[in-house]
Amino acid sequence: MNRKIVLKVTNFIWFQAIWWLVILYQNNAVWFVCLLITVWLWLSPKRLADLKLMFILFVMGTAIDSVLTHVGVFIFEEKRSLVAFWPIPVWLSLLWCAFAGTVYHSMVAFQGRVAVSALAGGIFAPLSYIAGANLGAVELGESILVTYLVVGIIWSIVFPFCFYLSEKISPAEIEIK
Repeated sequence: MNRKIVLKVTNFIWFQAIWWLVILYQNNAVWFVCLLITVWLWLSPKRLADLKLMFILFVMGTAIDSVLTHVGVFIFEEKRSLVAFWPIPVWLSLLWCAFAGTVYHSMVAFQGRVAVSALAGGIFAPLSYIAGANLGAVELGESILVTYLVVGIIWSIVFPFCFYLSEKISPAEIEIK
């Protein structure tokens, strides 16, 4: 099998594993998730670009989900905070970091396709948050419909913006397939 295909499939499985780990085990998975992120950076042929984007989305995602938590869209149990001063659970910030690790790899098909990425982000990202709520990782402070609409609007902007950032960080790193 082609190495690029293997890398994309590995990246997809890597992200799914992290998603399930943080949703099911929250703070108990933090150190293992950090290890998985480190392993990905070691394996990635685009490690510097991945690392830069991971840092930016770690900060940006933490800010976005902090605002959504502050306004009551998401509710996290206080005891789930691994770091007292962190505005949201650390595992959620790490999930943003892991998501960033997919942009140059398993999600690269969205690169340069603003309308498609906006639609995909607006439809599928809210489902991820709602699934997380159904599995007990977060409580929704609003109805499923309101949460879906709010998160969908945000992600219809955020998802294409991630690909815009990836181009700015490392245009030579992009390989559209």
